[in-house]
This record gives sequence, structure tokens and C-alpha cells, in this order.
Amino acid sequence: MKKTQRLHVDKILIELLRRQPDTPFSNTSIRDMYLLQIPEVQRPSRNQVRKHIYRELLRLEKAKVIDRYEGSTGRGCKFIYRSNNQDVSLEAKPSPFRAAYGHVESSMDGDTQRALQEDLSKRKVELIASIGEAEEYQRLYQKYPALRSAVKEQYLESRERSTKPLGQLRAVESVITKIGSPA
Repeated sequence: MKKTQRLHVDKILIELLRRQPDTPFSNTSIRDMYLLQIPEVQRPSRNQVRKHIYRELLRLEKAKVIDRYEGSTGRGCKFIYRSNNQDVSLEAKPSPFRAAYGHVESSMDGDTQRALQEDLSKRKVELIASIGEAEEYQRLYQKYPALRSAVKEQYLESRERSTKPLGQLRAVESVITKIGSPA
């Protein structure tokens, strides 16, 4: 009598595979779906996720939970999930990306979250306007060298002013990330 092998696999990946049994998928396509499952403030780089998923897929292939589709190999190869493998029991483990960013239930009420999101949007607009002003001064003194001495001072002041909204934006983002996820 065969003993069922227990395999601990990323919870998000298991869910994605179970949604599409017997459907070919590539590492890149599953990565894109995976990224959509992680809140934007917690998203790691696409490359980090691609590598993580590929390692998981290789483990699943070795356990015969997935197969290479029509023997494809190399970059862009496709896999297919075989949901009927009775020899392997998949057990969910938390995503390393959610854990790495301290994913916890929000300790903020909905009104506070909405207010912080509005504040964040306001800060982004202020920062973009400030950077735009500095870029325009720079463009003017580069295009019209005769204005260089007159515009240079305004350019430097404008650039210095943009550091304040950047700091405010970072502070609000930090609070949203550490205390609670956005609504």
C-alpha cells in the first residue's frame, strides 16, 4: 500500500492551479495571476515572484502534480496541472511575500483608511506638480541660455520644495503599509 506524500506548497499558487485544471500555463502567466492576488502595497518585484513560482513548479513537477505540456522545455515552456494525482496531498503554506511584509488584518477603521488614501492621493498630486515645476524651470534655462542666471535660482528653490511633499508621501505610505492595508 502506497503512502500519500504530503507536499507543502504556496497557498496562492495552489488556488491558482486548482482554478484551471487541465489547462496549459506558463511560468509568466501564472506569475501575473499570482501578482494580482497580492495587495499593491505589498507586491514584490515580478522577477522575485517568477523565480519563487518556478522553484515551486519544479517541486510540483518532481512530485508529478504537474507535467510539462506536450514535452515543452526551455524559456516559455508550458505546464499542466493534474488534479487527479492521488499519491500527493497538497498542503497550503503561506505566501512568503505576504509574510515578508507583515500582512496583518488592518487595525484601522474604514474611515481612517479612506482618509489616508485621500491624503496619499493629494500628496502624489502635490509631488507631481512640484516636480513638474522644477522640470519646467530646467527646460527653460536649457532652452534659453540667456535666462540661465534668472531661472536657475527658481529652479533650485522649486526642486528643494519638492522634497517636502516627497517626505509627506513616504510617511503616509509607511503608515498605510505598517498599520493597515488600503481599503
